[in-house]
Amino acid sequence: MVERRSFELLSLYNSKQPIFKNLKHFHINPKGIAIIRIYGVLTKKTEAFDHILDMTSYENIHEEIESALEDKSIETILLDIDSPGGEVNGIFDLADFIYSARGKKRLIAIANDDAYSAAYAIASSAEKIFVSRTSGVGSIGVIASHIDQSRFDEKQGIKYTTIFAGSRKNDLNPHEPMTSESLESLQKEVGRLYEMFLQLIARNRGLSIEKIRSTEAGLYFGEKAVEIGLADGVTTFFEFINNHKSRSVSMTTIEEGYENCRREILEIIRLCNVSKMPEKIGEFIEQSVSVEQAREVLMELLAERTEKTEILSAVPQNSQEDLMTQVAKSRCI
Repeated sequence: MVERRSFELLSLYNSKQPIFKNLKHFHINPKGIAIIRIYGVLTKKTEAFDHILDMTSYENIHEEIESALEDKSIETILLDIDSPGGEVNGIFDLADFIYSARGKKRLIAIANDDAYSAAYAIASSAEKIFVSRTSGVGSIGVIASHIDQSRFDEKQGIKYTTIFAGSRKNDLNPHEPMTSESLESLQKEVGRLYEMFLQLIARNRGLSIEKIRSTEAGLYFGEKAVEIGLADGVTTFFEFINNHKSRSVSMTTIEEGYENCRREILEIIRLCNVSKMPEKIGEFIEQSVSVEQAREVLMELLAERTEKTEILSAVPQNSQEDLMTQVAKSRCI
């Protein structure tokens, strides 16, 4: 085993010092928004003092989103993000979970103020990402570091002797310089995770892998983030909350649309019955044919089945509906 504090774990962390904030727990805004706070350094598992150290775990984020999805009073899930990134372990699973939740409820992320590395992986998994004029996103990369404290040990008069079996068991030992083999192995793993990260963001944002790679793990702010496709718009956390409209507010519009659709379907059914072609009803509805399109098709079919001379001599120059009725009757004579 390797001492936990002897080297930095593979990380999507951007080396920004954590800032102390309020305790993290999601709460429901009166407008039906579940606000999930994602602050500080991100880790896989929940620890006892995360709220004191301003850390957030992937486990906690997963649980809160899951609870919000199950709560019928919630219409929108808002990921309030201010994080430099964090641990690789668990981030891809969480991102896939959030991505799969799209469409179940409105799922929005806001960089308030930072969403870098692992935090951006989370943000990109939402349906939309918003930034303020000064907030940033990006740092789409992977980093690992090794601490060689062998010279420090020597100055302290300490010498470590490591007994191990397996030629790679002693890789990344902080009390010895890193070997070329260890460096090569770690670089390969960083590269593998980087490709996974690029694929994740490309899928989430609908961009090419090369487009994401070209960011070179840079940080992008405000309008620039929108310009290159890493965000969808510029707003602030409070502007979004204040401008949010509950879906219930638009129920009148939905009902009006339903009534219009219902009237169109009934009219199509009537036209098909008048034309003695009820078999066309299902076809028209399935293909979302408009009333005008259905009338035109039915007229063409009737014209094919009836001699044009008979139609012109028997039918006066009335409306299209009267014409269809007369043509249909002529077929029954």
